[in-house]
Amino acid sequence: MSYRTRSKNFLAKAEGSNGEIQDGDNEEKYDSSSELRHSSFRFQGSKVPIYWRYIVLLSLLWVFVVHYYERVVVKRSMNVCQWKKWEQWSEGDERHRVALFADPQIMDNHSYPGRPAIVNHVTRLILDNYHKRDWKFVQYHLDPDTNFFLGDLFDGGRYWDDDYWHKEYIRFNSIFPKKPMRRTVMSLPGNHDIGFGDTIIESSLKRFSTYFGETSNYLNAGNHTFVLLDTISLSDKQNVNISNVPKQFLEDFASVEHEYPRILLSHVPLYRNPEQQKCGSLRESNKPFPLMKGIQYQTVIDQEISQEVLTKVQPSILFSGDDHDYCHITHSYLANGESKVAEEITVKSCAMNMGISRPAIQLLSLHNPSPAKGAVDTATAKTYQTNICYMPDPYKAMKAYVFTLIITVILSISIYFFPAMFNKKVVLQMEKKFKKPYVALPLPVSTSLDPSSWLVTSAYYVNENSSILGFLIHAIIMTLSILSIFTFYYSTV
Repeated sequence: MSYRTRSKNFLAKAEGSNGEIQDGDNEEKYDSSSELRHSSFRFQGSKVPIYWRYIVLLSLLWVFVVHYYERVVVKRSMNVCQWKKWEQWSEGDERHRVALFADPQIMDNHSYPGRPAIVNHVTRLILDNYHKRDWKFVQYHLDPDTNFFLGDLFDGGRYWDDDYWHKEYIRFNSIFPKKPMRRTVMSLPGNHDIGFGDTIIESSLKRFSTYFGETSNYLNAGNHTFVLLDTISLSDKQNVNISNVPKQFLEDFASVEHEYPRILLSHVPLYRNPEQQKCGSLRESNKPFPLMKGIQYQTVIDQEISQEVLTKVQPSILFSGDDHDYCHITHSYLANGESKVAEEITVKSCAMNMGISRPAIQLLSLHNPSPAKGAVDTATAKTYQTNICYMPDPYKAMKAYVFTLIITVILSISIYFFPAMFNKKVVLQMEKKFKKPYVALPLPVSTSLDPSSWLVTSAYYVNENSSILGFLIHAIIMTLSILSIFTFYYSTV
């Protein structure tokens, strides 16, 4: 009897004017619980919705994109360049591995004078990160025995005063820290470091050599002799104090017998005839190699000096920089009445802002055993192998970041200014795809199977009232989140 009474009371509360079952108490209770499930937060005393669930999801999207381009893509590039994938030495052969870096030209405050200071600051952060990240991945994954820089370490180093130059010197070494137990040589100057030829700034040259070492020098590595020649100073025809140093070095070097094959390093490429000496398919530009000169630059060393250098050094191969693009040619020269040839590879710039789409470094593998182990006959067999190693495409990453930013902005605007449309186009579709259909309860309670009728119960439902203040707070939080993500990846490389 008591059970029947409770049933009548329940039906009386639930029955509406048209006789349908309403279940009003349960409806009110469900709405209250669903309010707690919405991805929103309201400040005390105000009605400003902050949808933390969407902030977290968008932040996770940024983590995925940034991690992919700042770590995964870089490691993939290093894997493509692995030595064993292109070296062709016999199994067990000893080898000395070298990495050549050309024209990093780290940006300074005067590199882009027409831009706002904040733009220059952000640009410098991006460029420095690209250099630092690639350098550390090369040192860790490729682990070359020796690293050479081919000049133009700085962008405007020839003009800086001593205080500013010293700060940039410290910054350069923080971007390219020397790896313990590995040799790194940075003493070859570029025209952006000291000037060129007759317009060399003598004080800049002395400062550069004081901090980085003699600009014309040679050293032995991997049973090869690397000759670093300051061809820029050698091209000075007015100041003998500048040109006599590399001239005397050449004379002294040529007067001594050298037991190892020689490899010449020069910042500026040697003279060539671009119509006859083609650069090859790896060059990005379809135009012939330029023969130009201007204020503080010249694209090739004069022909007479080039022949003198080849005759006195007699290199098997030489590497140069300055042009920023790749070029592979062959030189002919006479030495001791004998006709000889030498390859020259102009190494691509390793910087992302040098007018090329794919920055790169050059890898060099040396194999020339000592006589006790059966030396290679250098007159008939090559003792070196070389391969270009492309750095990650910087513009793909930039495009991906811009695209992700556009998605973030569009979703944020939709949530706060077009919430009804967002619920219908996004939330409803998510519910249809991922949520199980509503199953009718055994009680005789009317329940709609239309997803739009239970959309408000979704965890992703947003309040359908526009909120400018909510959008501004959301934008601030997202901006801080994105900056934090980039800061983490830039600082932990």
